[in-house]
Amino acid sequence: MPYDKFQRTAIVVYNPTKIQSSVLERFVELYADPRREIRWVPTTKEDTALAGFAAVLTENVDVVLVAGGDGTVRRIAHVLADTGIKMGIIPVGTGNLLARNLGLPLDPESAIRRAFTGEEHAVDLCEATVTRRDGSQETYGFTVMAGVGLDAQMVERTREELKRRIGPLAYIGGIARSLGGGNSVEAKVTIDGQPPITRRLHTMIFGNCGDLVNKIPLFPDALPDDGEIDVVAMSPRGPIGWLLIGLRIVFNTLRALLGGGWRGIPAPQMDYFKGRSISVSFAVPEVFEVDGDTVGSIEAATIRVIPQALVLMR
Repeated sequence: MPYDKFQRTAIVVYNPTKIQSSVLERFVELYADPRREIRWVPTTKEDTALAGFAAVLTENVDVVLVAGGDGTVRRIAHVLADTGIKMGIIPVGTGNLLARNLGLPLDPESAIRRAFTGEEHAVDLCEATVTRRDGSQETYGFTVMAGVGLDAQMVERTREELKRRIGPLAYIGGIARSLGGGNSVEAKVTIDGQPPITRRLHTMIFGNCGDLVNKIPLFPDALPDDGEIDVVAMSPRGPIGWLLIGLRIVFNTLRALLGGGWRGIPAPQMDYFKGRSISVSFAVPEVFEVDGDTVGSIEAATIRVIPQALVLMR
């Protein structure tokens, strides 16, 4: 017998270190139908919400609200992939990258209202299966970006305490410390089964969405529902190379603000690719990150897109 949509269950996964449950309860009570059952799942450092979340995920659940940072969002999104269960994002992290890329509200009240009354929008989810030096493998879901080089080192070199105090500005120091080292990453890349390409580079980023933060596009033509992964390989030659990369990003930002129609300036130090499945191996292990979480050093990774696997409320 089908469930009445208002009698179905909503789960609220929240990080108690980032937002008080009383704030969420007030707005959930305001916007959720009173016939709904609401189940509350606080995250912990040990299980990052997954253990408690799995215990309450039943066939009667039709929407999950996630109040947390990018790490919590990507983990819950991975569990919900291809289930048809809707997800509402309540952005309370440092970057809130998926919410910003999709233009979702950043205040809790508006986000909760959208989660219960907004429209459904299916977006892609990406998976990265990484191989470590000992041959072991792990698979991580991500919604925005993953990669090696600048972004992974930036995340690894930014202190959590500083992120809590000053937000995204905390990454500036990590970025500055990560710009050196030259093009020391030797990578072999295979896109959709084509012949491999071997490159020496500084940074390689895999994107499901276009913007790094605050409308600054790293992938100006990326769409979160196009069924493809966008890839950029950066190989700057000294400070001038970084300057050209910076100028390209500035011009792409202006292009986005002005509505497109022109592609900005070329930067030979940046090469773009697209594909549905991308494999990369490294000559020596490299630190890898997914949606702002480092997952340690890896020797290889296979990144694939799961088209329109995640149903978001917006």
